Amino acid sequence: MPMLARLFLLAVGVASIFMPSSPPLAQPAGQGPIRTVLALGRVPSIVEAPMHLKLSRVALPAGAAATYRGDHSTVYVLTGTLSVTTGRDSRKLQQGEGTYLASGVDVTLRAEPNAATLLQYQLLTAANLAKPSMNTPASVTELHRMAIPADTLKPGPYEFSLIHVTLSAGATRPRPHTRSGAALYYVLVGGAITIWPAATVNALSGESRTEVRAAGAIQEEPYGFIHSWSPKADAALVLLQANVSQEGVPEIIFIK
Repeated sequence: MPMLARLFLLAVGVASIFMPSSPPLAQPAGQGPIRTVLALGRVPSIVEAPMHLKLSRVALPAGAAATYRGDHSTVYVLTGTLSVTTGRDSRKLQQGEGTYLASGVDVTLRAEPNAATLLQYQLLTAANLAKPSMNTPASVTELHRMAIPADTLKPGPYEFSLIHVTLSAGATRPRPHTRSGAALYYVLVGGAITIWPAATVNALSGESRTEVRAAGAIQEEPYGFIHSWSPKADAALVLLQANVSQEGVPEIIFIK
């Protein structure tokens, strides 16, 4: 891994990021992925203790409210409408929208007028993994825990983002790549992922394998995991990605 790390750092590419306040730029069918940033938070440091990404599904009954006060988090609305209130600030999220929940701040989440279902990502230490993410009446189901390898982390601030990724039906898969930090994916609309065992600066090595990922599948993408996603011929691939990357460093590293 150390040698692979040095090689990858020579091949850093730039990810295409569009701010959540603007619609994603239109791209012709068959071109690269459309990435929309739904939430973005700044984490001062993540090197003091082992870190994890935790993914949970949260259900709120109609009209019910729950409070979140915990580690850095992002939420994505799968169904319904969600009111998010912090102090005097309140906003509504519709289906397909998301937001960042800051660490150590009381946030009230209310489903209105109907019930709502959310996906919640948390960036937290091992010591906090077992703590409940929200109080009742929220019903929380933990879906996955991903340990972030400590040897990939460096001192300094990090970005914690929630990104919606769409690759149009029949599009050519992007160049093989890995993450500069770590990411945890939730598949909203299925497709396939191709995985390579190793790479150099200029070439892949070893035989790749392609695996189907259906809707609801979860994929870990730590640093050094070499892969590329591809859609079906007749349907777009849609992914939800929680990403942790060092501030000022591109989150994607492409193989040339």
